[in-house]
Amino acid sequence: MTSPTAVLLLEDGTRFEGLPFGAAGEAMGDAVFYTGVVGYQEVITSPSYRGTLAVFTYPVIGSYGVNEEDNESPAACVAGVVIKEYSRTYSNFRATGALEDFLVAHGVAGIRGVDTRAVAVHLREHGAMRGIIASGDVDERTLLDTLRRDQSLIKADLVRDLPRQEPVTPHGEPAHRLAILDLGVSRSLLAHLALLGCSVELLPPTASPDQLLATKPDGVVVAGGPGDPRVLDYAVATVKALVGKVPLLGIGLGHQALALALGCTVERMALGHHGVNYPVKELATGDSEITVQQHSFVVEADPLPDGVEITHVNLNDKTVEGIRSTTHRAASVQFHPSLDETGRPHRLFEAFLGRHDHQ
Repeated sequence: MTSPTAVLLLEDGTRFEGLPFGAAGEAMGDAVFYTGVVGYQEVITSPSYRGTLAVFTYPVIGSYGVNEEDNESPAACVAGVVIKEYSRTYSNFRATGALEDFLVAHGVAGIRGVDTRAVAVHLREHGAMRGIIASGDVDERTLLDTLRRDQSLIKADLVRDLPRQEPVTPHGEPAHRLAILDLGVSRSLLAHLALLGCSVELLPPTASPDQLLATKPDGVVVAGGPGDPRVLDYAVATVKALVGKVPLLGIGLGHQALALALGCTVERMALGHHGVNYPVKELATGDSEITVQQHSFVVEADPLPDGVEITHVNLNDKTVEGIRSTTHRAASVQFHPSLDETGRPHRLFEAFLGRHDHQ
């Protein structure tokens, strides 16, 4: 009796053989590689990874299991996963289950036994592309035809029907009141804001400017999320209407939405940023930090519209990592601000909230 097999096909015809992993069935999406040593559960549940085949370059995945606390959203968001070696044995005092059981429960198909670093090298050399995972007796020519015919999910609206998050309540009396235009906000960002004493009102991506302002916020955070911001005309229009009426902070996809609202250009990257080790420099201070990033689009540096300046740049490829309006309280960053090694909130949020304290 032969063992079941699986295959990962990329749209240029490159194939990688392996074994079925996770839920049964096919998975198709934009192949992106994640370079972090840990964080597989966060990636799988992150709204920013919706519609992707997540390729984990670290060679052993699953060794610390999964738990409910590390989910970044109420559901699994990736289309599929690609790993090299799966650790069936997990050891972590916080673990409540095994990764493969988690994937099966959430209907996420995958493939294991793949040289994921070879996949990453191929994507680095040839650029981002679509992929499909299938197992069993498959017609690879038919799969490849389907893959090439199918419109990339990156061109679709991946935000409108995302599962909605629940706010994280701060301890004690709230010090700040924020509204969040939810383009795919992560649970860790909500927890970060709660640590800063923020009560938040989560509004869907289709919320109107009046609905956001009706919450009487100290500021509005535009946060998320997956896909191409250029198809989110409704969200961009809302952000544009809010500029000058309330302090704005964009994070991730929210950065790109604010950029479009301010008249900037956003383009698809040849190879996106998906990992935890991207160096970013803040131009005003000269300080640098290592950041978490999850995006396939970028704000173009040239030309910039009048009234917009670059605040942060990527030290690897010099791409734009942050902008601000010079005439209104509106700023954004492409990376996802994290707590520092001592657990202190990111200074970006402290500065944003500090400005409210002194209005």
